[in-house]
Amino acid sequence: MDYIRGGNYGIVFIEGEIWKERRKFAMQVFRNFGMGRGLMEEKVESEIELNPIPIIERTIANAINQMLFGFAFHSESQNEEYRILKTSLTTFLSLGASPSVVFGLNFPKIVPKLPYFKQQMNAFRGSYWEMRNYFEKIITEHKNEFKNRKEDSEAEDYVEAYLQEASKTSSSNFTDLINILIDLWGAGQETTANTCIFSLLYVLNNPKVQEKIHAELDSVIGSDRMVTLADKNSLIYVNAFINEVQRSVNLLPQNLFHKTTKDTKIGEFFIPKNTTIIPQISMVLLDENIFPEPEKFKPERFIEKNGNLKKFDELIPFSLGKRQCLGEALARMQIYLFVTNFYNQFKISSVDPKCPPSLKKNPGIAIQPTQFTCNIKKRFA
Repeated sequence: MDYIRGGNYGIVFIEGEIWKERRKFAMQVFRNFGMGRGLMEEKVESEIELNPIPIIERTIANAINQMLFGFAFHSESQNEEYRILKTSLTTFLSLGASPSVVFGLNFPKIVPKLPYFKQQMNAFRGSYWEMRNYFEKIITEHKNEFKNRKEDSEAEDYVEAYLQEASKTSSSNFTDLINILIDLWGAGQETTANTCIFSLLYVLNNPKVQEKIHAELDSVIGSDRMVTLADKNSLIYVNAFINEVQRSVNLLPQNLFHKTTKDTKIGEFFIPKNTTIIPQISMVLLDENIFPEPEKFKPERFIEKNGNLKKFDELIPFSLGKRQCLGEALARMQIYLFVTNFYNQFKISSVDPKCPPSLKKNPGIAIQPTQFTCNIKKRFA
């Protein structure tokens, strides 16, 4: 990634002690801001309540923005900033998994100079710099505000917490805030939003699933009140539905690159130290021995015969181990709150019942849904 990031790798593309410290710090900040607790739940709920229909991406982006930067996209100027940022992120993630860009990143001194590859690499790099310029502006604004804050003031967002920590430590690991923000914002916004969007697509292609969701919500919630985390254990079918959405979407089919830190033997295969590897989540999520008929959308596979939610250790949409998604708790909460409140408030249907929207998955670092329209009807007056 030197060609794109100039040697600064944020939090996703690093390893060793730097990665450990940056991940540990991010996790601590997220916990302080209530990831998985009431404070963060209120932030997510407020966005869903204000705008639950079609702007799912904006809903998720605002929740992420509030945690990272302390504000949401609401004003006219912020709307334009969001549009540019989202367009850049979509381009970055779409091109990031293309053969031409992957080839160019592996041979940065030669490939980016070739005609076709040059165009692709410039677009990829340009999208990165669009995001970088925006986050640089946000950091500058926070630094100006930081100078006027009292030393003992509690941080209200991630950038402020980072600047506070950087002012107190001599660690060289607190020197790459821009790329860390690109990683956190991009990963948190795109993956969560796309999972929520695919939940609509799977319902539109499986109308009876929505009937079961509504039946359970009517039985457990029984009104248009906000669904909260306190209701989660009572919503068995809805949780099974979310699990099946995450399994079926298979959002990171190629996963991210990793590297062996020592000589490793798996079965009869020997993998030398420093070998680049790509853990294949797809091989697990689509394993017919674990999930029979994996190509079919069946939330019931996650429900025991006794009616309890069935646990599968193989359901690993956020990967496994020390490098699994550090925002998993936040993403799970956002998806749950969006799905439960959206379907409690609305009923959706295909514009043409005989031709539901396509489930086609457009390739990229993260799977992208195909654009679609649908009818949305309020369930309560």
